[in-house]
Amino acid sequence: MLPHIQKILYATDLSGPAKHALGYALSIAKIYQADLMLLHVIPDWARNVTLASGLDFATIYNENTWLKIKDDVLRVSKKHAKERIESAYRQYKYELEAAHIATTVHVQTGHPVHTILQFAHEVDMIVMGTYGHSKLGSFFAGSVAQGVIAKSRTPVMVVHLEKDETTKLL
Repeated sequence: MLPHIQKILYATDLSGPAKHALGYALSIAKIYQADLMLLHVIPDWARNVTLASGLDFATIYNENTWLKIKDDVLRVSKKHAKERIESAYRQYKYELEAAHIATTVHVQTGHPVHTILQFAHEVDMIVMGTYGHSKLGSFFAGSVAQGVIAKSRTPVMVVHLEKDETTKLL
């Protein structure tokens, strides 16, 4: 029996490979008349900076100031990420609407692999891009894709990008 795909998760890091993978996600959504969720995960920069530096910024700035800085940066980051995602799929918007493909955009904060896997419970397929053209490149750029593939119970389609396209960003 063929799988019935009703909802697809397109996970993007806003890189060239992710934009390349968007075309595949949109094509599959159109073929299956599936809804499409577009997701970008912003790593918890405040936690990462605090851990990397060994400094307690909440103490340095005082708790309220630090929370305001974190919230302001996060709010602006989410806004820009959502605009970039919407811009990337805008060229397909009318075609998708004509095919009655519903799209939603989500920008979350957290660990990319864990957040993608949380959203994976709501979908039938995950589509994402990766560089994957060298051992070092796959260690850094492909670590999220590798983590999702290793832990997901939902099928994952990973789209590789040619080397000369890796500098193009969404």
